[in-house]
Amino acid sequence: MVGPGRPQIVLFGSSIVQYSFADGGWGATLADIYSRTADVILRGYSGWNSRFALKVLDQVFPKDAVLQPLL
Repeated sequence: MVGPGRPQIVLFGSSIVQYSFADGGWGATLADIYSRTADVILRGYSGWNSRFALKVLDQVFPKDAVLQPLL
C-alpha cells in the first residue's frame, strides 16, 4: 500500500539513530524488514541528548498532523 494509510515507524534520537542508516546499520535493517509494509522515517540528530529532544518533540511530531506515526 502506498499513501496515507501506510503505517510509519519513526526513529527519533541522537547520533545513534542518525547513523543507523549507514551501510549495515540497524535502521537500514529495520527498513529492509518492513519494506512494502511500513515507512521507516529517520529523525536522528547528532550531538543531541534527551533534554534537547524533549524541547523539540512537539515540532518534530505535531499533535495536529494529519498523519501520525504508528511507532
